[in-house]
Amino acid sequence: MKYWPGIFGALLTLVILLICTAAVPLPHVKSILAYDRETDINQPDTTGHPSNDQLAGEWKVQCSCRIYSKGQVAGTINDAEQSLVVVETDSDGSYRLYKFPGGFSEALPRLRKTSETGYAGDGTVRGITTLVRQNVELDNGKITITQTIIDTSSRNTLSELTCTGTRATSELKLARQDPRVEVCGTDNASTTVNKDLARRYKFAREFSDGLAAVATQSSTGDLKWGFADESGRAVIPLIYDVATSFRGGLAAVARRYGKGNNLKWGVVEKLGPQVTPYVNFDAARILGEGFAAVGYVVPGHKGLQWNLINRENTTILHGFEGFACFVNGRARTSFIEGNVIHGGYVNKNGDFVPEEN
Repeated sequence: MKYWPGIFGALLTLVILLICTAAVPLPHVKSILAYDRETDINQPDTTGHPSNDQLAGEWKVQCSCRIYSKGQVAGTINDAEQSLVVVETDSDGSYRLYKFPGGFSEALPRLRKTSETGYAGDGTVRGITTLVRQNVELDNGKITITQTIIDTSSRNTLSELTCTGTRATSELKLARQDPRVEVCGTDNASTTVNKDLARRYKFAREFSDGLAAVATQSSTGDLKWGFADESGRAVIPLIYDVATSFRGGLAAVARRYGKGNNLKWGVVEKLGPQVTPYVNFDAARILGEGFAAVGYVVPGHKGLQWNLINRENTTILHGFEGFACFVNGRARTSFIEGNVIHGGYVNKNGDFVPEEN
C-alpha cells in the first residue's frame, strides 16, 4: 500500500501532460505531412500522376549521336529535325521515355529520381550482352537526355545519344513516317460481323483467327480497342488505341503517347497475353505461321532494325534488316555484317539459310 501515493501521482502527471498536448497545435507534424504530398514529386496524386511533376509530359528536343568503334569516337550524327519526347509515369513513381518519330532503342529503361533535378535508369537487350543507360537532368525548364549503349562483355561504349530541349507548348510537326504496321493477309477471315457483337461495342470488325477487334468510345470520343470472341467476351482488354486483325495467332496493337498521333507498337497473342512486355516499338509486322517482327531504332544505323519473335516472345533472330511474310514455312530476310549484306531465308526453326548465288 505504501506505493499507491507514488503511482497515483505519476498517473495524474501523465493525464495533465496529455490534456496539454491535445490543446497545443503541432505545426512540425503538419509540415512533415505537407512535404510528403506537396513537395515530393515522386508521390503520386489521386489520379496516378505525380503532383508538381517536373519531368512528366512532352518535350521538344534536338539530338546528336556519337558512334564509337573499339572505344574511340568514329563519327557524329546530328538530327536535322526536332524530336518529341513523351515522359510517362508508372504507378510506382518511375518514369519511361518515348521518342518520336524514331525511338531511343529497343530497350525501355525505368528511370527513377536520383537528385533534385536528376533521373537515371538502365535496361538490357540481346539477353544481357548490351546495356542501355539513360540519364535526365533538368535545369530551369530545360532538359538534357543522355543515352549510352554499352557492350557488357568488352565494356566498350557503342553509342552516346544526347538530346536537349524545352517543354513542348504546342504540337510538334514531326517528319512523316513510313507505314509502321503490316499484317500478312488474314486467317479464316469472315466478311460478316456478329450482330450481337455490333450492339455490344461501339465498333466491331470482322472475325479473324476466331477473334474480332472491338472498340468502346470514351466521353472524350477516344476509341479503345481490344478483341472479343464470338460470344462477345473480351479476350484481350480494350486498352489499345490501334489494333490489327489476327494472323497465325498474333496481332499488332499500338498505344498513343502525348497529345498527337504518336504511336508505339507491340504484339498480342490470341489466348490473351500481351506478347511484347511493353508497347514501345517503332513498328510491327505480323508475318503469319505464328511469327511477328518488331522494329526499332539503333543509333547510327540507317532505317530500323528488326527482331523476329514467336507467340512466346522468344527472340528468334535479332538485329536484322527486315522480314517478309512467312510462306510455306520460311520468310525472306537479310542482315548486315560489316559492310556486307547477307540475304537469305529464316525457317520455322529459326535457322538462317543463306541465299544461293
